[in-house]
Amino acid sequence: MPTLTIDSREITVPEGTNVLEAARALDIVIPHFCYHEALGAVGACRLCAMKFVDGPVKGLQMACMVWARDGMVVSTLDPDAVELRSHVIEWLMTNHPHDCPVCDEGGECQLQEMTVAGGHGNRRYTGKKRTYLNQELGPFIAHEMNRCIACYRCVRTYRDYCGGTDFGVFGSRNRVYFGRVRDGQLESPFSGNLVDVCPTGVFTDKTFRFKSRAWDLQEASSICPLCSLGCATVPGGRFREVQRVRAGINREVNDFFICDRGRFGAGVTNDPARPRQPRVAAEHVDMDTAIDTLQGRLAAIIAEHGPQSVALLGSPRTSLEASALLHTWAGKIGTTHLAFDAHAEHDRVARIAEAHSEQHACSLADVRRGDLVVLVGADPLAEGPLLALAIRQAVRAGGRVVVIDPRPVELPCRFTHLALPAGQLEAALRCLAGSKPEVFDAQTAARLGELRTQLDAAQRPILAGGTDLLGSRGVNTLFETAAALTTADKPVGVMVLLHGPNSYGGALLAGRGPNFDMLLDGIEQGRIRAMVCLESDPAGEARDPARARAALGRLALLATLDAAPTDAARRAAIFLPTRTCVEADGTFVNNEGRLQAFAQLLEPGQPLRETSPQGHPPREFFTETPGSEPWPAWRILARLLGRSEELAVLRREIADADPRFAPLAVIAPATPGIRLTTPPGLPHYQLDQETGG
Repeated sequence: MPTLTIDSREITVPEGTNVLEAARALDIVIPHFCYHEALGAVGACRLCAMKFVDGPVKGLQMACMVWARDGMVVSTLDPDAVELRSHVIEWLMTNHPHDCPVCDEGGECQLQEMTVAGGHGNRRYTGKKRTYLNQELGPFIAHEMNRCIACYRCVRTYRDYCGGTDFGVFGSRNRVYFGRVRDGQLESPFSGNLVDVCPTGVFTDKTFRFKSRAWDLQEASSICPLCSLGCATVPGGRFREVQRVRAGINREVNDFFICDRGRFGAGVTNDPARPRQPRVAAEHVDMDTAIDTLQGRLAAIIAEHGPQSVALLGSPRTSLEASALLHTWAGKIGTTHLAFDAHAEHDRVARIAEAHSEQHACSLADVRRGDLVVLVGADPLAEGPLLALAIRQAVRAGGRVVVIDPRPVELPCRFTHLALPAGQLEAALRCLAGSKPEVFDAQTAARLGELRTQLDAAQRPILAGGTDLLGSRGVNTLFETAAALTTADKPVGVMVLLHGPNSYGGALLAGRGPNFDMLLDGIEQGRIRAMVCLESDPAGEARDPARARAALGRLALLATLDAAPTDAARRAAIFLPTRTCVEADGTFVNNEGRLQAFAQLLEPGQPLRETSPQGHPPREFFTETPGSEPWPAWRILARLLGRSEELAVLRREIADADPRFAPLAVIAPATPGIRLTTPPGLPHYQLDQETGG
């Protein structure tokens, strides 16, 4: 590892680190625009000039373009370097408009910061400024081309990193234009990343436009709840409303980017139809009354019909803390009728993934480093978009991708497509594991044989599968194939796209317990008389929604805890409103078994725009915030259990009770997370071993 000296301070950095990154590691701020850790260096802005005083490189050089080497002596304060940076920033600012007061980038504008850091304070240019016409890029991205300084970050992100094809750079010399051939919505599902990477106000979030200034926002580190990958996000809120979401940084998961679904899908938190008040029958009550009523009704049913007459149903979108307390509550009641997903097949897939993942699970960072990725029955852009982006990075690094799927799957990179019927996917996996390709024609058998050869030759192979098309047996075969291909010096990673942000956590708790279809059997046979749904909507999520809806109608008591306006919430005899993941602290376990924490952003309440349609604060005094009744789901369950309602205490208790969750006691937001492990000797779930209780 090279050791160099920057401004009389010595530092040792990993091989392949450029001098700009070495300076940043010493907290030395070097002005720069074009350089971005995920995009690399192109030397376009010429702003990171340093004076290389001694060593293998000498003279004024662009720090982002020079690799750190032993013996380098570098000065960022050399007068020649300072003067060059001042000139460069002045050139870049020549045509920049004076619109900071109305620019949505104000307060977090890298151009503002680097202009000052570059030593340019007074404008001397008095001529006519270059101007452009802006484009209409759809409902999410606003375009203000006159603010551009030609750093090329946008086109490098959109085209090079994300694989978009409908955006680029036009023109030459000092009249370059970044946009589309013609107006129209950006087609890439990762287009929102233009907002994050642009160092000026050229590309801004149109949904956030003119709502708030950056310094007025509350922000917190969070986890995207819209798929199972667990991408880091930073939601920003004001006036009791989530106003924007930007990408967080997690180098093991999403790296620096997120998909448009995670960025612009604020969803239920801002939903005007969201139920916010506890309810018993048709009457609105306070939370304490609703909890007491639920306890009383359940106690009466248990006294008459026994503890097995009660069923509890969790959800993949429920935090791990709430799911663990639901599991504890089932034990306290004495019922074995506990499931964590209303879709029985999704439930089985998650349990299989949990049972095998310790040997084969891989992160998105592992996918980005893979040299051969085989997708079987998976459509990443629909089921987990950041997997598609990770696969593209593998291809850019020289890797190959093979898709085995009957559907016309799209990816933002080149790949080989082997179209097989859904019923033959398991057979194809067994063939890759070494079985004879008896069910395939000669051409398909030859292609599978060639793929098996490629898998044997690959150094970092990855198998990825989807929940819906493969199903539980297909996913089980996927892991068996990985095991057959794994050698002592070449493990084969597996990435399974699960159904929700905490599907894996629910599987950890479900163990060998029943699935939801078995609970439906109990309801139809009259053995189950009451059900509590924790952030779950069986009528909309079950494999057979009609059957689930009819079964719920036969219950003596249906109670629902939820933040969404679901069918179960509307039909519940007792309803308790919960908070979303931006309104409470908690954790999710993503599809690789990585425990990740999210932090509370806002207290719940109706957004100000709903309580005051006139656009100004209400001209009357409220003793309580409208719509502030929801509690975190874990707090409601803690009250039902008579446990502490402090999250830190609950986390320690959960960690002490189950060694698999030991990291829960120390987990913190804005960290890469901790992959959970299962202690030796603890039995794993196996296919077809569920019990009905």
